[in-house]
Amino acid sequence: MSADALSHVFKVLSIDEHVPLARRETRKVLASWGLEGGLVEMSCLIVSELVTNVARHAALLSPTATVELGSDGAELTVSVADAHPYRPKALPAPHGTGGWGLALVKGLVEEVHGSHDVVDDASTGGKAVVVRLPLAPAAA
Repeated sequence: MSADALSHVFKVLSIDEHVPLARRETRKVLASWGLEGGLVEMSCLIVSELVTNVARHAALLSPTATVELGSDGAELTVSVADAHPYRPKALPAPHGTGGWGLALVKGLVEEVHGSHDVVDDASTGGKAVVVRLPLAPAAA
């Protein structure tokens, strides 16, 4: 990482009521880094969806979710980790009131030519969903 690398890690409880807390913390940190509005809002939506997924699908084995934000000057990394071993997959079509989360994240990431992956976390036996979003070029 370069000298301009930024990083912030925080935890929230794996409950629906803590999703807004994760979103607010993400917004506060990214704004303090001077990132532009559209990227900040997209990142907040991604964190909201991923923390919601932890609360709904992993809370039994993961009482907290860890959110990690990082920037190396070229891209923004947003990661949400939990201690549940199940590796999520985006559903081909939403069902009822659910099933939108990972498909929405995938669509947003692809729209800006970013990348996403699910990686194992050996320290917890769980996984992290890692999203990388390119930073907009600096204005001349």
